Amino acid sequence: MSNNFSKILLFCLAILNGCSRSPYSSGIVSPKGVAPVQEKVPGFIGLYHNSTGTVYSGWGLNNGELIQTAFDFGINGIISQAQYYGYTFQDNLIDNCTVWNTNKIYGILRPPTEGGVVNQPGDTLLLQPYAESPGMIQAAHRFSELSKEYPQISGVIIDDFYENFLKNDITINDLQDIRDALQGKTVDSKGNVDHSSQATTLNLKLYIVVYEDQLNIVNQSVIGSIDGVNLWMHLQNENYKSLTSYISTINQTYPGKHIIVGVYIKSSREQMTPESVHYMLQTSIDMYNEGSINGVLIFSAPWLTQQYISAERWDSLAIPPLLDSLYYPHLGEASGTVTDARTGKPISDAIVTVRRASGTTQLIVTRKSTQSSGEYDFGAWVGTSSPIVYEIEAEKASYKPETIDVELQPGEKILLPDIQLKQ
Repeated sequence: MSNNFSKILLFCLAILNGCSRSPYSSGIVSPKGVAPVQEKVPGFIGLYHNSTGTVYSGWGLNNGELIQTAFDFGINGIISQAQYYGYTFQDNLIDNCTVWNTNKIYGILRPPTEGGVVNQPGDTLLLQPYAESPGMIQAAHRFSELSKEYPQISGVIIDDFYENFLKNDITINDLQDIRDALQGKTVDSKGNVDHSSQATTLNLKLYIVVYEDQLNIVNQSVIGSIDGVNLWMHLQNENYKSLTSYISTINQTYPGKHIIVGVYIKSSREQMTPESVHYMLQTSIDMYNEGSINGVLIFSAPWLTQQYISAERWDSLAIPPLLDSLYYPHLGEASGTVTDARTGKPISDAIVTVRRASGTTQLIVTRKSTQSSGEYDFGAWVGTSSPIVYEIEAEKASYKPETIDVELQPGEKILLPDIQLKQ
């Protein structure tokens, strides 16, 4: 009997027995089919603020193409505010989660230094945040509730955290209120959080923005209240080559926390040099490949659109060819179906979580709900030197969760075996 035939036979027996993991010694599920990817795939790079702006032509992009569709960004930050750079909050959320099918959404909370307030009792409409003085506690609650319908919501980022914390505009009690509101604990009409109530969205992560000149701040209460750090450099042009050392410092100061790297195109102070932007992106891609960071956010969409930058600036930045060389070729895509193990019928609204194991930290790639057909799909980093194994877990109330392990293929879309759930 040939080795290939043996593998096929074992795989078929496993499916017939309702086993969700591959029978191979590696535990990796063999794809049911492979097709070339015709378009870009959402990965781990995205925008801190999106925009309805468009891009210049060149490097395979069409003049006037929406920036999101031009780059197919995989993670995006949505500010909890009524409208921003042409998008209403509702349109931005729905487009990200349904039209563009991004992997992750992070809510961005406005602190007092950015025109927000910690507690704004009236700011309670889920899809219509306040235009002025939006509430941070209410925003955390908003993203918690919306994540039940849009599981791509991964958590929130508190902008300019230490600028507010050190002035006591955000206290440690405020931070704990925001954290518990994010985790789905009860928030009353006055913005009071019931810390003793049941948490319903424990999967959501709380990040804080930290700048390079704040890495020496050590506050154990803060560290114990957050899940991750979003690093930005006030002086990116001067300090960009220190990125790896900054990440090392964060790993020491915030052990076990997730890290998102922020890359400025333009800050409030200055334009960023193409050299600093390229170095930040290339180094971040290398670090993600190693599993030491959990994503990259670019600040921001407007500074890459023809409504705000010149054609000369766009050409000098040359971001599309950089990503075409270092990023897109190492992305792959997968789709599959979640079914009832007894009836074989598809299961809609099951939650599918894709994880990448990295040392002792599980990095979440995406969480998505299955369609009425039971189908799901996602894009992810394949790896450069060695393949990356992804764990895909499907779950739904009244069923037992099931998991398969898969390896993606660069530049290809693979069809995965059904994940069969048992009651």
